[in-house]
Amino acid sequence: MKFAIVLIAAVAVSQAYAGPTVSPTLLQALQKGSADMMIIMRDPTAPLIASINARRFPNSAVKTTAMVAELKSFTAASQERVLSFLRIKKIKNEVKAFWLTNRISVRQASKAILDELVNEYGSEIAEIREPRIITLEETTPVEAPEPRVLEWGVDNVDADLAWESGITGAGVVVSSIDTGVRATHNSLRDGFRQPYGWFDGSTLAAQTPADSQGHGTHTMGTIAGRNGTGVAPGSQWIHCRAFEGAQATEEALLACGQWVVCPTLPDGTAEDCSQKPAVVSNSWGGGNDDPFYNEVIQGWQAANIVPVFAIGNSGPGCRSANSPGDQPDLISVGATNAQNLIVSFSSHGPSAVNLRIKPEVSAPGNNIRSASNIGDAFYVVLSGTSMACPHVAGAVALLLEKNPAATFQQIQEALETTTFRPEMPEIVCTGGGVNVTDPWPNNSHGWGKINVNDALGQLGAL
Repeated sequence: MKFAIVLIAAVAVSQAYAGPTVSPTLLQALQKGSADMMIIMRDPTAPLIASINARRFPNSAVKTTAMVAELKSFTAASQERVLSFLRIKKIKNEVKAFWLTNRISVRQASKAILDELVNEYGSEIAEIREPRIITLEETTPVEAPEPRVLEWGVDNVDADLAWESGITGAGVVVSSIDTGVRATHNSLRDGFRQPYGWFDGSTLAAQTPADSQGHGTHTMGTIAGRNGTGVAPGSQWIHCRAFEGAQATEEALLACGQWVVCPTLPDGTAEDCSQKPAVVSNSWGGGNDDPFYNEVIQGWQAANIVPVFAIGNSGPGCRSANSPGDQPDLISVGATNAQNLIVSFSSHGPSAVNLRIKPEVSAPGNNIRSASNIGDAFYVVLSGTSMACPHVAGAVALLLEKNPAATFQQIQEALETTTFRPEMPEIVCTGGGVNVTDPWPNNSHGWGKINVNDALGQLGAL
């Protein structure tokens, strides 16, 4: 079975009130009782992030620290009156304010609160809707108690050739947002960075790493696992859990997005932006043409963190690329098999956003063996673009070991210009500038299947 990813979203809106738009599904839910709601303030953070990104700073840590401070000041001023009202009406812990994107989440709000909020503070609010909910579709893993000496996907992208030249990801911190990680696993325990290595953005609020679902342990194993399991075995890894079982709320995803920019200790204290990772892997998404996570991605970019996303398992139809993977300013990844062909479940572009070619690249995602959450010596086989995405995140770590100062554009160029391309791709979705008489790049493979060893050579030539 494939790892399909779906998005439950209330995307329809109506002008039910003067001022902010309020989604009809939220209104319907409130007619039946209380409901969670997401408040999007009228002042976006994107212009401030862009202005900070254009300024000069001594180094990335100083830049990120300054950005976080300015964003907190900006959103605190913007949200002040709304938060004051909500905290009078609600229990404090049921209201969560965000600074990377200018939003406030409220759990179990009433229709009376919504009405008063809109009537009194509507001019300060752009939209009120139900929160996004991301769901990972369940699959049955194939047990594989004994790992291979070198997993086929790691071999397929020539990561082992990079290791032979001394490039293993050493000195690079990688991260992911997922279901958690079994940090004691044999392939992962030596790479777990402490402190500032774990945060639980879900309501579980665990103070130590855990993974009851397994997806996050598997994906992290492919990024950073030792013993032939992962692409960048010399890297250190950190993780933010957003998913409770197979489901993540927008609130948890936003909390994790902020933590990636400026990590804290597990209890949320002692924030230190110098502890941020160099790359963040996201094997989740769903729906399409949904910009709900774009300001988070822009913040990662400004903090010099490379965003990598699975393109989704909604194939084989064209224009099936999932969000956030179909959005700009990131590297999205399709899934290939051992013959370097796109797997039928892999989503295809072009993106609904300006018909952009999607995915950017592809990587092994079929029958991938990696770490299991059920035991320190256990491995499982899974398939999906969720499994392809971490191969690319690991490749980015190898590139950043070779050149820690490489920009996002340089890394993307190195990966895209050194790909392996089958003689004739089996699916080519038109649009996004694709010429079917010369179908590279295309909306199935992107620029092709990555080859990290060749990309290292290209990065050195830039």
